[in-house]
Amino acid sequence: MKPANSAKTALIIIDVQNGLRHPTHWGTSRSTPEFEENVALLLNAAREYNKKLGEDAVDIYHVHHHSIYPNSILYPGTQVEIDGKLVQGIQPLSFAQPEPQEPVFIKDVNSSFIGTKLEAHLKDQRVRQLVIMGLTTDHCVSTTTRMANNLRVVSVTSPTGELDEGDIVLVGDACATFSKGGIDAETVHKVSLVTLNGEFAQVVNTQDVLRNVFGN
Repeated sequence: MKPANSAKTALIIIDVQNGLRHPTHWGTSRSTPEFEENVALLLNAAREYNKKLGEDAVDIYHVHHHSIYPNSILYPGTQVEIDGKLVQGIQPLSFAQPEPQEPVFIKDVNSSFIGTKLEAHLKDQRVRQLVIMGLTTDHCVSTTTRMANNLRVVSVTSPTGELDEGDIVLVGDACATFSKGGIDAETVHKVSLVTLNGEFAQVVNTQDVLRNVFGN
């Protein structure tokens, strides 16, 4: 993990949408009670950083899931009830609303790189550090993290053929998942992070990123 002023950095915020809000039909419990607060902290820190240093200091990318299956809560047009109001399941939660200059990539599978232009965009912008967060830890977050590593989206090859690998940072307490298969949500979440740490990404917490990437 590097300071944003020494390595071109991008935040990727995955599937923070109404249809994945808790409580939902996804599971009887959800991990990471501080998830919403931490995503908001990181998103606001990146925006404030850009205000200080220029709009392109840190790239902010939102990835949203639009299902191709009509019975999905994330199918375009499907409504969910939040706080007594009907809202579209595909719309972002209030604390993760994209600003006009922040690109939104639409996917219909677990990986943020399949069927989108995210990989090409990261390479065009010469991003060398990804900071990944969102929903859910064991599905779209995990798949995107693994593919970011496998595709080497933040790595460059020197003229002599040496690979200069960038940094993939996964913010563990800014991700969450649900219980499944009789396994509680926190266990699913923690096991998912352990399988990624050290091989596919550096798993850190929100305060690590605020301090070491944004200097807060």
